[in-house]
Amino acid sequence: MFIPNNHFEYPKMTDETNFNSTESSTASLGYRDLTAVHNCRDVGATMNRFFGKPVMKEGLFFRSGRLDFATPADLELLTGSTRLKSIIDLRTKTELERVPSKTPDGHPIAVVSGATVYLIPYINDEYTKKALLSKLSWPRFIQIIIYHFLGFQNAIAVLISRLVIVPLGLRGIARECVKWLGPEIKQTFDIFSDENKYPTLIHCTQGKDRTGLATLLILLAILGETDADVKAIDYDYMLSNEGLSKLRDEMKKEMAPFGFPDDFLFAEEGWVEATVELIEERGGIEKYLASVGVTGDDIKKLRENLLIKP
Repeated sequence: MFIPNNHFEYPKMTDETNFNSTESSTASLGYRDLTAVHNCRDVGATMNRFFGKPVMKEGLFFRSGRLDFATPADLELLTGSTRLKSIIDLRTKTELERVPSKTPDGHPIAVVSGATVYLIPYINDEYTKKALLSKLSWPRFIQIIIYHFLGFQNAIAVLISRLVIVPLGLRGIARECVKWLGPEIKQTFDIFSDENKYPTLIHCTQGKDRTGLATLLILLAILGETDADVKAIDYDYMLSNEGLSKLRDEMKKEMAPFGFPDDFLFAEEGWVEATVELIEERGGIEKYLASVGVTGDDIKKLRENLLIKP
């Protein structure tokens, strides 16, 4: 079990250590390189910086917030330098419907050419029914049904957010995701275990929690579950606070109608340790992944794809 060490000093983002171990010339992308795509980083480079030695291949596994408002210069980095082949979008249908048709400065919404986009919303029917709707009172449940037939999807999202998601908190949301998102997690691992899908970028809206969960599961699967491994995963997750620093006011404005408190604006200390404990309660990462359909061969391929020494 991971035991927090309050005296442990994480590497700083200003460190310039670069262990580019891929044979390609793919650039190691960080969020300082992009202007309108926030919270973006090369997970391999982050792990190598943390461990102080080459552990993961760089230029293959990226994470970020939404890509919709990427500038032409951002797109050049994502297509030219990074040469993305796959983009995994974890946002829900409701979130995608709220994306405007143009960026704030009037340009069309960005499309990363040459990359296949996989829509894997980290909310499914089981999650909706058993993690969210089951927690509503009967009057509220009936209200949701009426809103559904009237087509008030945004009103439903607001109601569920205020009555269920906010009380759950970030740790509670992660617990429900681990419990109910088996098919989506399996889909995510199917992509990452296929060597032909790289380089791959995974994102949600902020690139913090849902993206953080997917990243946590992948890193647990390839690195392990030792204290050092969990500290490395926590280091990557907490970098979202810096990656989203310029977006905080906009995030607050977007989240206000849904009743989200300020705590939801930040990566939460202790979130990684709590989520790892959930996985441990299910027998550890390999047993948990097996329970959702990820095989030992899938994990072997994943390690071969991302680790320098599988």
